[in-house]
Amino acid sequence: MRPLKTVRWLGWALALLASATVAQSGIVGSAHDFSAQGWSQGEVCIVCHTPHHASQALDRPLWNHEVTTASFTLYSSATLHQTPEQPLAPSKSCLSCHDGTVAQDSFGGRTGTQFVTGDALIGTDLANDHPVSIRWDHVGSASCGNCHNLHGGGVSVLPFYDGKVECATCHEPHNAVAGTTKMLRKTIVGSALCLHCHGK
Repeated sequence: MRPLKTVRWLGWALALLASATVAQSGIVGSAHDFSAQGWSQGEVCIVCHTPHHASQALDRPLWNHEVTTASFTLYSSATLHQTPEQPLAPSKSCLSCHDGTVAQDSFGGRTGTQFVTGDALIGTDLANDHPVSIRWDHVGSASCGNCHNLHGGGVSVLPFYDGKVECATCHEPHNAVAGTTKMLRKTIVGSALCLHCHGK
């Protein structure tokens, strides 16, 4: 029997292979294509990923970016059945730029100076954002694969991470479905993204 960490890495590798075509065809020209920035060395992937000497700070594939150490104000509501945790790796990888505490060009062991601004800046107060790092208890779910199949599903599915909703559940950092905004995995027209989980 393989150790859990090995199984998790194999799962990540399979997910990356399944989405490789999407990632290659989508990130160029997207909001996460920093190749035109002088600090990116003209590369698309290196800001977040590296083929060698990857950081072990996050359990993320080939991670190359400095990781936020911020403590976040979490979403709270009397209607929640679960309690959100401080953001875990699949959300911290996003917040490591979008919380505004780590510069975009802080990667590969360098400390940068280019911070996220404007609408892309979420900050450390997540009290008015959809909860992340929160476990979702399915009620009457027939099949996980109907909603969370990553194998050949592209960006139209909403993956969970160790059974939890994370930033990457709704947002695909490498691409977005045509016609969506904010790199979403599904359209918000008719609340399709929300209704994928809520109201089932």
